[in-house]
Amino acid sequence: MRRKFPFLIFTVFFLLNGCLTKEHNHDISGSWKIGFYWDEKEETSNFSEYYFMFNSGGKLMAHKGMSTYTGTWSETSTTFTIDFGNDPVLSELNDEWVKIEESNTLLKLKDDNPAQDDEVHFVKN
Repeated sequence: MRRKFPFLIFTVFFLLNGCLTKEHNHDISGSWKIGFYWDEKEETSNFSEYYFMFNSGGKLMAHKGMSTYTGTWSETSTTFTIDFGNDPVLSELNDEWVKIEESNTLLKLKDDNPAQDDEVHFVKN
């Protein structure tokens, strides 16, 4: 019985940890578009020609026509951070966003500053 007890504890911990992790785990691979962008007014059309790829290692790629732009991304269970540096259009996405909804096909983010009403929705292609 003593040999089985540590194994049992490890198994229970592994199963619980897997269940808890899945709650915030979503498949970010593939190509995404911005389905909605709000910054004091609706500005979704500013991003209509961009496709986004959230690559492993925190590398973010944006494609528009034949041009490619690089940035970074990271996330926690409640936040999603994007940084495209000083790009005139894509820098609008630079922020530590609060996740308001996430799934394998939708990522809704809101500005982490309560005084701001910025919001962006990424939709999987």
